[in-house]
Amino acid sequence: MHTEFYVDLPSDCNTSPRDSGLAEQSGAGINLFIVSDQVRFYRDRREIAVDEVLAILYSEVMRDIDLFTSVCAVGEDETWVDQGDRGTGIFSQSLDLREITAIVALRADMLSRVLPHTTIADRCKLQKTWLEVNGQLGSYRIPLGWGGAALMADEGMRWLQIPQKLLDAVALDLSALPIELDYRTERILRKACVLADDWKIESADLTRQLGPQ
Repeated sequence: MHTEFYVDLPSDCNTSPRDSGLAEQSGAGINLFIVSDQVRFYRDRREIAVDEVLAILYSEVMRDIDLFTSVCAVGEDETWVDQGDRGTGIFSQSLDLREITAIVALRADMLSRVLPHTTIADRCKLQKTWLEVNGQLGSYRIPLGWGGAALMADEGMRWLQIPQKLLDAVALDLSALPIELDYRTERILRKACVLADDWKIESADLTRQLGPQ
């Protein structure tokens, strides 16, 4: 068997990307933006229905695709905004709110099981759609839907950009728990760990964001 995950260049991709002001291609000629579509399964070069695919094979393939889309999706860029005519906004008129609600509920359930086994449990509180984190320097919210992080400031929510190296440095050992977190839920937990210990943050970039504006 083999599997196809359809990807392509955006329909409005600049015909000369190296000269494009949108910087759609790296200096090495790698396309920085692609769109994705269907996943299809084949046996002996013949497309087959999903219910003909072995459960373990389906699980492993979709796990890889989930990892790809989770890590590469534009939603991971917390500074990203809709680019208007390009039509590449995260949210669209066809967004299935029931699906988003189910995802949020699942993440809340996983975090409710994991947080008690962490050192930050007493500084975190799960709300309906976000995780509330209390540090010594401030209070924070992490929406369970997309995993951004915000400081609750006097002027309102101030969105933060937490350097990847800080998230990678968080020591998470969940091997004793009978649960496996998806990429974004684990990322939410890592952000919570960083912000709960905000007085220990040594990143000049992040401390600047936490200071008075």
